[in-house]
Amino acid sequence: MSRGIDISHNNGAINWSAVKDAGIEFAIVRAGYGQIEDRNFKANIEGAAGVGLPVGIYYFSYALGAADAEKEAAHCCGLLQAYEIDLPVFFDFEYASEQFGARYGVTYTRELRTAITKAFCERVRAGGYTPGIYTNVDYITSRLNWGELACYPLWLAQWPHGTRLISFGDVDEKSVNTKYGKPVIWQIGCGKVSGILTDTDLNYGYIPLPAKTLPHRPDACLKPGDKVRVINTTTAGGVRRAKLYGSNKTFVVYYDCYDVISASGNRIVIGKGKVVTAAVDAGDLQKVR
Repeated sequence: MSRGIDISHNNGAINWSAVKDAGIEFAIVRAGYGQIEDRNFKANIEGAAGVGLPVGIYYFSYALGAADAEKEAAHCCGLLQAYEIDLPVFFDFEYASEQFGARYGVTYTRELRTAITKAFCERVRAGGYTPGIYTNVDYITSRLNWGELACYPLWLAQWPHGTRLISFGDVDEKSVNTKYGKPVIWQIGCGKVSGILTDTDLNYGYIPLPAKTLPHRPDACLKPGDKVRVINTTTAGGVRRAKLYGSNKTFVVYYDCYDVISASGNRIVIGKGKVVTAAVDAGDLQKVR
């Protein structure tokens, strides 16, 4: 059993080192919703991977039908191409999805919900990822033809203590509901996690996590000519920023990839070609393999 969180831009800027130090062992990151990328997706996936946390994905659906779900899955797969994904890519279709559809005159039946879910999952599989389903007991028993979907890994949302804030110690990991198949992840409720200012969803994981050596970073062996990504960034007003070396001052991260111009210990000077952008701590960089 392992302890994890699921996060999106709603959780704000995250101190991933503090999250890991708090005992969190994996993260499920929202890649997007509908046809829109979560605005903190890059910061979150790079931040989590940057401290050695195995990463999974969830994608919130506004699909009106199976064709929409396939498009959402294609968009999701496109966002993931630059990253190593360790855990399943979970489809998140729920009450808010149906409220959206109702505005367009869609009446969701068991058959339609099931077809939408299958369409997303199979497109994700075709993209080379393991698909999974995030859902709750109401959907399993009343809104989906679960027998057609039980082949996919289940991330079960079932909060024993309702909406009150909890800690991991409040829920026995052995009490997981296995009536509908053993979940690979159980979302147990919402609580506080060091490094995150907002309340955060807490999860137990029941599948082996990949061994992560630390990890993709820090790349203390960086040398001139290497290609790197800047991680541990924050985003405000659509602008990504990262800290300068040895300072709380920041610089704007314009590019997904930079060149290493010089390296001295953990002080790495990056830029494009020979044009310097900033000096950055090696711990805030991920080498592009």
